[in-house]
Amino acid sequence: MNRLEKTSLLICIYIFFFISCTNSTGLEPVSGVEGALTFYGEWDPEIQAAAMIALDGLDLDNPAAHLVTYSNLIEPGVSEAPFFIQLLPGTYYLAAVGITVDPGFFVAKLDSFLAADEIPLKIIDSDLRNLTTPFVVKAQTITRVDRGIIF
Repeated sequence: MNRLEKTSLLICIYIFFFISCTNSTGLEPVSGVEGALTFYGEWDPEIQAAAMIALDGLDLDNPAAHLVTYSNLIEPGVSEAPFFIQLLPGTYYLAAVGITVDPGFFVAKLDSFLAADEIPLKIIDSDLRNLTTPFVVKAQTITRVDRGIIF
């Protein structure tokens, strides 16, 4: 193969890849909840991290029974922190919780906690109405939810 043939082949390959890359459909938008937790007062020393959790049912005595997922973990001592929970469309209850064990241990052993139906969580949401009001997540929509937590 001579130099002209190699150059022509490379140009054809480049055009093929350029055309195939310009027709990208991209990623589908996600659904979920984002917002900020604002903390007032002194953090409870028992709490080693905080998070927002999504529940598919409501049992305030045992949040583990209906846990769907949780947000990013928030270190204690901050006055405000953003959170995000990716969720499928549906109806959920949202609760701010304190995690009472080491956050790394919590993440690593979550399946064991769920199997035992006992998660080391402490509900820290200040307003009971926040906990008992269902929240509807719509398809391909991120909804903002801000909460104030008073210790």
